[in-house]
Amino acid sequence: MSRNIVLVGISGSGKSTIGRALAARLGRRFVDTDEVIMSRFGMPIGDVFSSLGESVFREAESEAVVAACAGDDQVVSLGGGAIVKDESFTVAQDGNLLVRLSVSAEEAVRRLTSSPGTEERPMLRGGDPIARLADMLAAREARYAQADITIDTERRGVNEIVSVIVAAARDRGMA
Repeated sequence: MSRNIVLVGISGSGKSTIGRALAARLGRRFVDTDEVIMSRFGMPIGDVFSSLGESVFREAESEAVVAACAGDDQVVSLGGGAIVKDESFTVAQDGNLLVRLSVSAEEAVRRLTSSPGTEERPMLRGGDPIARLADMLAAREARYAQADITIDTERRGVNEIVSVIVAAARDRGMA
């Protein structure tokens, strides 16, 4: 049985930042499925979407989720839509601590557009990105709500969020 801490949430919720800090604190390996996909295709996620299509991306994402969650004692960051697919959700949940990082659409867009060097996300292209992200959040809410714990990342610093996750992991004998 895996004993990973798996982070889920919409893009911009802090999965990569929190995941790296959490892995460092616990002395665990950090696996970001988006990074796995970028390495596989040799291009940013946005380019995978635009040149190969969403279906190719989602299939690669499913494979990355299965591979990452098959490991043990890792911190795993999943792409925002990864757990929408039933198989990926089941694999992410099975024997792992599933942690949802929550953020408003407005704050997520601010984070995704204000950091220098941040990759452009397909969901932010054209139109109203806040409305689009809010729609995604609404569509994914039922699945996100099934996480073991939910942490609002808007009003807490990285160290505080990491401490909350470590405490939850300890409560479950996983840290």
